[in-house]
Amino acid sequence: MIYSNVSVKAEERTFDFGTIYQVCLGEKGRNRQLLTLTCPEGTEIQKGMNVNLTIGLTKSGKPRIHNRIDGNLYMLLSSKGGYTRRGNGSVQILRDSDQEYEVLARGRGADGDAGRIGHWDVVLMKVPSEGIVKVRTGGGGYGTPSDVFVIHDNQVYHATPETLQDCCDELGIDVPCSILTADDGDVVLDWDEWQLI
Repeated sequence: MIYSNVSVKAEERTFDFGTIYQVCLGEKGRNRQLLTLTCPEGTEIQKGMNVNLTIGLTKSGKPRIHNRIDGNLYMLLSSKGGYTRRGNGSVQILRDSDQEYEVLARGRGADGDAGRIGHWDVVLMKVPSEGIVKVRTGGGGYGTPSDVFVIHDNQVYHATPETLQDCCDELGIDVPCSILTADDGDVVLDWDEWQLI
C-alpha cells in the first residue's frame, strides 16, 4: 500500500535505451533533485491510500512501483507549497524513531534560479504499522498548520495539530507527541520532539 499526500500520474519518458513510464516528484537543477519511480503504463497515484500499489526494486536496486497488494505500508510525501522566501518545506518524524522508518528515495524542489529562496522535500519511505509523520509545507505556508499523519494498524489518518487529540481519541490511542498552545492561541506541536527524516 502507498499513502500519498499528492496526486501524480505516470509520465512517458524516452531515453537512449527506450521508453519507460515514471512517476516524478521534485525537480531537476541546482539545489534540486528529481525523484523518479519507474512504474507500469497508466499508473496513477491518488491522494490518500492506494491499496493496489506497492514498492519493489528495479534490477539496479532502485525503488519502483508495482500493481499488487502486499502487507507493507509506504508513504510518498511532498512538502511543496507556495513560492516565497517564507520557509522551507520538510518531512519530519519524532526524535529517536528514525530506525523505524526506511527512506527509499528522496527528492527536492527549490524556488529561485539558484534554489536559494527556499526548498521543499519529497520522500518515499517504508513506515511502521504504528507511528506519526509531520509535513511542514514550504513557501507561503505560514499561517497554514502542519499536516500530521497518524499511522495506526497499517492505516494512515490525516490530522492537523488542532485535530490530533481528537484523531487519537477516536482511534483509542495515546497522542504520541506534545501538543502546545502558542502565545497567539494557535495549537502547535513541540518543535524539540521532531527531526527531519
